Amino acid sequence: MSSRPDTYRILVAGDEELGFSFCAKLLDRTLTDPRSIAKESLREIWPKDEWVKHTTVSKDGAITTLELDLELHGAWVWEIYTTLEPKDYFRRFAGVILCADPTREHLPSELSNFINSVSIHAGQPLPTIIVVDRSKKLVKGQTDALRKIAEGLGLPLFFIRLNTGENIEKAFKSLADEIFLKETS
Repeated sequence: MSSRPDTYRILVAGDEELGFSFCAKLLDRTLTDPRSIAKESLREIWPKDEWVKHTTVSKDGAITTLELDLELHGAWVWEIYTTLEPKDYFRRFAGVILCADPTREHLPSELSNFINSVSIHAGQPLPTIIVVDRSKKLVKGQTDALRKIAEGLGLPLFFIRLNTGENIEKAFKSLADEIFLKETS
């Protein structure tokens, strides 16, 4: 039996600033303002877009360590399509974190279209979660609207707080468990 952890790639898509901040805070809980780091990096032509997180999961009483490689999906990704077909790009992933900005007018269709695109190119639906930052004040009705969107898409929704780290590990762990269950079933 190998001591090397099982490795899975996770696509982090949607609101790039939230996605970057989510990954940065996941790996360093001491960050007090991950959005400022995200903004600085995202100004670059080729921003930091990959992180590695190790986590443990349990199935049938056996504990396994997973290496989850998080990859931020941004505008720069389209540059690689000259060398990598979309189906080859998306088939590298075992799961998706959709970072939702509740102020986007067409958020429901954007999320739905992205999920459908991933499923088509990957050849199957991938375990997916939606995350929303509650550090930013939501206006009246947005919480219920986001819950309805997630319910309509059949996806779990996690309200996180980037400033405190609340629910970040829980959201990540939920996706890791789902990926591991799917990959080992």
